Amino acid sequence: MRPVDVRGRIIRKVVLTLLTGGLAYFIGNLADQPEIYAILLSAFVAGVTLMVDFLTEFDNRLSAVEDGLSEHSSRTEAFVQDKFHTIEKLVEEKFSKINEATELFGLVEASAVRTDLVTQLVRHSTRIDPTCPPIVYEFAQSEIGRISAFLRELGAGSDVTYDGEDRDWLLGLARNARITIDATSLTTVDAGGARFTDDGLWVSDLGQRYLEAQRDAIRRGVRVRRVFIVDQPDLAKDSGLLAECSRQNEIGIEVRVLDPTTNPRLRKSSLFDFVLFDKEISYETTPASRMEGDHKPTIVNTRLVRRESRVRDLIRQFEELWNSSAGVT
Repeated sequence: MRPVDVRGRIIRKVVLTLLTGGLAYFIGNLADQPEIYAILLSAFVAGVTLMVDFLTEFDNRLSAVEDGLSEHSSRTEAFVQDKFHTIEKLVEEKFSKINEATELFGLVEASAVRTDLVTQLVRHSTRIDPTCPPIVYEFAQSEIGRISAFLRELGAGSDVTYDGEDRDWLLGLARNARITIDATSLTTVDAGGARFTDDGLWVSDLGQRYLEAQRDAIRRGVRVRRVFIVDQPDLAKDSGLLAECSRQNEIGIEVRVLDPTTNPRLRKSSLFDFVLFDKEISYETTPASRMEGDHKPTIVNTRLVRRESRVRDLIRQFEELWNSSAGVT
């Protein structure tokens, strides 16, 4: 309270006390009372007036304090409740994340995937943070999304398609095969054009790495078979083809050559490039239509197929092609 207000209230109390005391004194004289009674009456009335005014002011001040305390208590309670709800929400979110992490870890433990590899993937992913250059950050994000989509589709048994030729799939499957690798090799796809020339698959970097992976697979007991399918009768005696067959035979690959014109019963739908790994998953490529003058075929897309019906059909097709082909001498 400001000093001016305090002085004004004191003056008001003094004036009010004097007025009520004077009035009482005046009334006492009118009643023809002794002087002493008039003074006592005046003092008593003035004291009562002062006390009543004081109690009234005290009550007002007490009410104001109570209202202030009540308002402060309400604000404090609201503040505490707000903070409590905030803390409760944070705790729930943290526990939710912990539960989700626990659930995910439990799924990883229960799956056939090696737990340490998944842990490494997560740990290495955390090293990419927003402070990296935008191109690095966005590229890492897109790769994680691509790998996630790949694993989702592969785990669901769906076909996985890649635009172009994916060498990582081919080499990875060859390096992890445990039982068999059965493959067809079309001249239009694996040769460097119409014939087996120096720019074909088998003399390329991918071809060399693929053969090396097959050599390692044979060493660990995997049976590898390949049927070379020629689209022209004279290619069956092509020197480049015969040399490639001999080279693959030397590393342990069982090789045969198929001339479709000698067996009209063969279905044209079975004459395409595919590889069966452990008779469980198929690696298939789709070549583009060759234009006149093209020397090297272009792969439009690559597919990984796990559908049981499709794999069974390819197993039957390969056995039919294998039985209809001839060995190389």
